[in-house]
Amino acid sequence: IILATVTINFAFNDNGLITRAEQARDFYTNDTKYTDDSMSNVESYLEGMLPGGSGDEPEDPDVPPTPTVPGTVADAIPGEGEEIYIFEETTQIADASGDNMWVPKGFGIASDSATDIDDGIVITNSDNSKQFVWIPVDSTSLNEMYQSASGTKLTGVTTTTNVYSKLRQGTSSTGGAPGSTSYREPDVLSRFDTDSEYYTILDSNYTSTKDMADAMVAEYAATYASIEQYDGFYIGRYELTGSMTSPTVQKGQAVLTSDIAGNWYQLYKACTSVVNGDEYGAQSEMIYGNQWDEVMDWLVDTGMSSDLVNVDSSSWGNYNTASGGTGEKQNSGSNPAWQANNIYDLAGNCGEWTQEAYYTDFRVPRGGYYSSSGSDGPASDRSSYSPRSNDSRGSSRVALYIK
Repeated sequence: IILATVTINFAFNDNGLITRAEQARDFYTNDTKYTDDSMSNVESYLEGMLPGGSGDEPEDPDVPPTPTVPGTVADAIPGEGEEIYIFEETTQIADASGDNMWVPKGFGIASDSATDIDDGIVITNSDNSKQFVWIPVDSTSLNEMYQSASGTKLTGVTTTTNVYSKLRQGTSSTGGAPGSTSYREPDVLSRFDTDSEYYTILDSNYTSTKDMADAMVAEYAATYASIEQYDGFYIGRYELTGSMTSPTVQKGQAVLTSDIAGNWYQLYKACTSVVNGDEYGAQSEMIYGNQWDEVMDWLVDTGMSSDLVNVDSSSWGNYNTASGGTGEKQNSGSNPAWQANNIYDLAGNCGEWTQEAYYTDFRVPRGGYYSSSGSDGPASDRSSYSPRSNDSRGSSRVALYIK
């Protein structure tokens, strides 16, 4: 009995032969699986390292994962504390309504952007010094912006262009072809643009007015082709800011006016310097009159009263005190009430030079001034001044076309 008891305990207790045998079996099984898995991982890694291999290299914990390219505006808006996603290539994305737009290389969606095109989608560079709002242009709108005629001459030079602007608000007609005396673009001014004092401001290599005219026609053609291809363009969210050597489109900055820049030509040059080079998939320019008209129509189409845009803009612009404004020039984007669809100061504050020509000696600013009234200078207003003017009331608005 004693011997049987000892034998049973030796075989079946917690440290008995049977229990130990079961533990050995489990250990062998797990060890074999671990060994097989380890060898499989090594083989996969080696296969990936060899030419023609298809294995996956183990992840390096020190290398951040490649970010996913956002497919919608909402996906691209940075959250709190996140950096702006800057697109490495010009990319088509969808807004909240499923409508498509394009973000040019070198830009991302601003943190305070709307998610729907009709509310104003804002793109920005990494330091928020260049901000623009997308203006959609469908085929109907494109036909409202442009007209064509064969072999039209620019004033006083031999350059010709087949495509030129239709000009709407504030004109008695749809605008004239280059060479006429009515509102028109693109065109040079026979009174001033023939003077080397002015055309060499735009480019020191220009040797004649024709050089300037050729460049203006080429830029205009590039803008038209871009709008036709990408179904839209960008307009500066703010008036032109910064300096002649470092122009910006930025909130809370002093507006760059012609008394500081010198004249229309200097402002034109500054506008083209805001965004250029291979870093960006877009090119900046001084806004055209037909682009301004298109923005005005877009504001009405997206819900703003036509009277507020075309008759009296007192309630959403910085005009004289009698119209509810301050009567003084303000920094860019200083009042949220002076914006529409995320675009600030289209009404009042500073008159904004365009490329539009009038007669032989005038360029056309738009939108009224801080010293005018909301009814005398509504957002769609056209004025005409000498491009030599260095008035503190005159600035400009940058447009952007995708390259």
